[in-house]
Amino acid sequence: MSAFRLIKAPLSPNSLPQAGERGKVSLREFLIEQPAVRIALAAALSLLIHAALLFGPNLIELQPVEALLPPLTARLEPLPAVKPAPKPKPHVPTKRKTVLPPAPMAAVTTSLPDTSPAPQEVAPPVEEVQAPQAAVTEEAQPAHPLPKHAQLNFTIYKGTDFPVGQARHRLKINDDNSYILQVGINTTGLASLFKTFAMDQQSSGTTSAAGLQPDEFSEGRISDKGEQTLSARFDWQNKQLDFSNGNHAVLPEHAQDVLSFLYQLSQLPLDQATVSMYISNGKKLDKYELAVGEEEYILTRTGKMRALPLRRVRQPGEEGLEIWLGLEYRLLPVQIRSINRNGEIAGQMTISEIRVSEE
Repeated sequence: MSAFRLIKAPLSPNSLPQAGERGKVSLREFLIEQPAVRIALAAALSLLIHAALLFGPNLIELQPVEALLPPLTARLEPLPAVKPAPKPKPHVPTKRKTVLPPAPMAAVTTSLPDTSPAPQEVAPPVEEVQAPQAAVTEEAQPAHPLPKHAQLNFTIYKGTDFPVGQARHRLKINDDNSYILQVGINTTGLASLFKTFAMDQQSSGTTSAAGLQPDEFSEGRISDKGEQTLSARFDWQNKQLDFSNGNHAVLPEHAQDVLSFLYQLSQLPLDQATVSMYISNGKKLDKYELAVGEEEYILTRTGKMRALPLRRVRQPGEEGLEIWLGLEYRLLPVQIRSINRNGEIAGQMTISEIRVSEE
């Protein structure tokens, strides 16, 4: 009713259809003759639509630019807790050693009294051949292998509760062990009306049992300030990191970029107090000390999720970073939070959808 009062206010008595003209003037003709009414109605409808988008239960439907891969599944099977995972490793070889030389075989060879000593010479090679095979198999399999394909969608918040955008992560590991990781970020909803921002990032390189090894990183931004691009090349042979701005840095072993390190965390031993990594944002190289926290629950659009938090150790006046890895989702990143220099939460990305495939 308030909307109609606003519409009636600017109208003069002569602008309304008279009693004798009822039935002769249609609503369409009336609106055509009254542009002020059309503008007021359009403004009211626009406010209602934006209010529904802003405060509705499903604020942003994250639609990826490309079509979803058909073989991907929506959820992963739960995995055991992270910290107890490395402990069973020392016990695996001892169990296999007791199984490899079968007891019945030993009994048969010793029960042959007067034959040739050949059975005594055959038994030792069985242990020498089988034991190394078990060790190689165990080293080749990381505790939480990365999927061949992964699609992760995030909702971006200003602070922790005001949604302003979306982020799309796409990981692909090829048969030749090369990988490509792409991220697209843009503002959505009302935020896009007041501030234009879009960013595309890409990391590419190779994979091994140790995880990801980036070769190139690039980033492009479009904002109210214009377009900006930067890149970095990881020269592992010469142990040098080359930046597009002409600068160089010594390349430490196992260094990562700001994208690859999010997925490399699942390949590291997380049963220790801190994890150290050298990370490049395409302009410089920084050393990160990440403190491994205790398991906790985070709230997502799909409900509560078990997660392992890692928080960058920072000095007063420095920016901070917090990352949560999904304990039921192969330790993939499920929440990322940035902390400003005052120690306040500047922004947060929380998972809204996870899809993976091994094909």
